[in-house]
Amino acid sequence: MIPILFDLDGTITDPKPGFLASVDYALSALGEPGREEIELVKFIGPPLRNTFATLLQTDDEERVERAVELYRERLDDGGKFEAEVYPGMRELLESLHSQGNRMFVATGKPRGVATEIIEHFGLSHCFEKVYGAELDGRFVDKADLIEHLYKEHSLTEGEGIMIGDTAFDIRAGRLNALNTIGVSWGYGTDEQMRAEYVELIVREVSELGAAIEEVRRAGAL
Repeated sequence: MIPILFDLDGTITDPKPGFLASVDYALSALGEPGREEIELVKFIGPPLRNTFATLLQTDDEERVERAVELYRERLDDGGKFEAEVYPGMRELLESLHSQGNRMFVATGKPRGVATEIIEHFGLSHCFEKVYGAELDGRFVDKADLIEHLYKEHSLTEGEGIMIGDTAFDIRAGRLNALNTIGVSWGYGTDEQMRAEYVELIVREVSELGAAIEEVRRAGAL
């Protein structure tokens, strides 16, 4: 079966409580004013360094890196587990796994943190491996991350499905010639995903299994 790649934040789990607390901690430690939730939720999913460069309105790389360090400090102090698996997602992953699908996590989160989250929620057995950004900056670009994943597992280039909630996920999948499915329960928008030529958008977790099968059948034609 073709590989299925899942984004983590906004796709498998809702990370909002931990994300907001960690961003607030970083901004406060830097002497910056807090931000309203409505302003911050749009930054769930995009690369963290871009997020802090925007929030801090700076191109000072040292200041941005310090913000990232502080964010991760709060994340490691429990913030990473302040999340919830979306209703129905656990059952879907279990079903796909039982059918023999090859599944991977491909997230912009640091790989170690993402692995801990998947383990914390008892989902490790559903995935061959969790892939994420490295702390030294490698694979922050999700397109590079997917390319690395495919090389490491000797997967056939262009065969597979990338599932995510943001334009970043869809673009990364498309750049690797993968089929793409967008999910609307996360933090991106349908408009942004359509701008990246997403093939399908699903609105409920209960629809995702059928969407995967539809994309799989279309690829076999």
